[in-house]
Amino acid sequence: MRTALVLGLVLAACLCSCAPREQRPLTFEEQQDIEAYRQCRREATAMNPEWRGDTSYFPWRAYFNMCMRRMGVSEDAMRRMRM
Repeated sequence: MRTALVLGLVLAACLCSCAPREQRPLTFEEQQDIEAYRQCRREATAMNPEWRGDTSYFPWRAYFNMCMRRMGVSEDAMRRMRM
């Protein structure tokens, strides 16, 4: 009886965590930051195809960060975007 209750609660928690959530629409600034992220990622990779978007490779990361700053993305927004 107790095991069934625990399993039921675990199942309910799993189902609730998998339920689709409604996300708020992105602001104009957030959309611009995401587009800057995509463009800078393409540019950094195009600088040297051997880098292939390796975010841990210092020259790739340095160029990417410089590009993001050039596009006007704030340091705070850059930190939120890190994957």
